[in-house]
Amino acid sequence: MALCTCSTSRRQQRGTRHATPQGSYQAHVLKAGSFRLPASGDGSRAVTSPRAASRSQRFPVKMAASVLRLASRRCLCLRLSPGSSMPHVVPMGTTAKEEMAKFWEKNTKSQRPLSPHISIYEWTLPMSMSIIHRGTGVGMSLGVSLFALSALALPGQFSDYLDLIKSFSLAPALIYSAKFALSLPVTYHTWNGIRHLAWDLGIGFKIPQLYQSGALVLVLTVLSSLGIAAM
Repeated sequence: MALCTCSTSRRQQRGTRHATPQGSYQAHVLKAGSFRLPASGDGSRAVTSPRAASRSQRFPVKMAASVLRLASRRCLCLRLSPGSSMPHVVPMGTTAKEEMAKFWEKNTKSQRPLSPHISIYEWTLPMSMSIIHRGTGVGMSLGVSLFALSALALPGQFSDYLDLIKSFSLAPALIYSAKFALSLPVTYHTWNGIRHLAWDLGIGFKIPQLYQSGALVLVLTVLSSLGIAAM
């Protein structure tokens, strides 16, 4: 019995030693600003100090005042300088069609050439060879297509038409010239295509190299065409 009394008194002393006065706990909570107390319903409810509540009430007022101040400054700037804010606005009395008509009328009176226009460029070797390369490509495509269609549509064999040409007894110079003219676009497009492949590898983009490779292509084209015509 004595042992039970001693243990009970010790537990009471420990409880009183670690207990916190209610007044000091409330003061600590008020200094912190806000805390949460358990509620009987769905969780917890917030208890806010008067200072935090006044701050939360003043924040929307300050935000609205700053927005109104910024909007008033913007309106004042637009009113004082309307030309600087919208300098390229078309008057409401004109339409897009009328503005386009004025634009072309101005160009016609000033006699400006259309761009790009051949007459305003200086012809150079790379420019000329580029145009010829595309022209020979289109010409060969059309020639091969016409040859294939004629082979399908015309009667007889290819050897029959060769015999027909030989029967005309044409001069050797004329035959040589015809063969040279037929082989010239093929050889030019071939050699210049190799030049384009070198460009794809990043070789020969300097201005002197462009002229040197262009001259080399022309020389090889003539020599190859002469060799094919002599066969």
